[in-house]
Amino acid sequence: MIFKCVLCGIFSFSPVCEKCQRDFLKPSIEYKDEIVSFYRFDDIKELLHYKYEKFGSRIFWIMAKNSLKIFARNYFEKAFLIPVDDNPEKGYSHTAILAKSMQTKYLKPLFSSLRASNSFKYASKSLKERLSNPRNFVYKGAGDIDVILIDDVTTTSLTLKEAKQTLKKHNVNVLFSVVLARG
Repeated sequence: MIFKCVLCGIFSFSPVCEKCQRDFLKPSIEYKDEIVSFYRFDDIKELLHYKYEKFGSRIFWIMAKNSLKIFARNYFEKAFLIPVDDNPEKGYSHTAILAKSMQTKYLKPLFSSLRASNSFKYASKSLKERLSNPRNFVYKGAGDIDVILIDDVTTTSLTLKEAKQTLKKHNVNVLFSVVLARG
């Protein structure tokens, strides 16, 4: 399949050409407040918005390959990966793609285990709106395990904090969270 690169517009076998991947998708790992991030939100926000498109799954695989997958290859402690609210939309779940990209012999994804019961969309919403509409997560999984939470972006960290609180109620130890981008 031939695409036009979504960043530079040249024809490519990938929605983000190899040159743009080298030039624009070099991760800069940051660890802050128990969250590992790879990009600044403003640097990849155009790509993140493709999660609302059918071919967005390809873009998320590319971003994951250039960041989370590399990180996971260098992580040697056993843990489970829990994608935040990996409910498929447009035929895929962007957080499930991120978790799948991190799968190794040490890291195993637990799909469909942490779902929001509130379908309110946080994107472009104010802090007040976010606080008024908690995710109300439901956890369906084992207790007494170590996990890494996976999400695409964090700005206020509200989603990750609420997810962590829900998991704590089930004796799930969140080691840290991994996100593509920090706002």
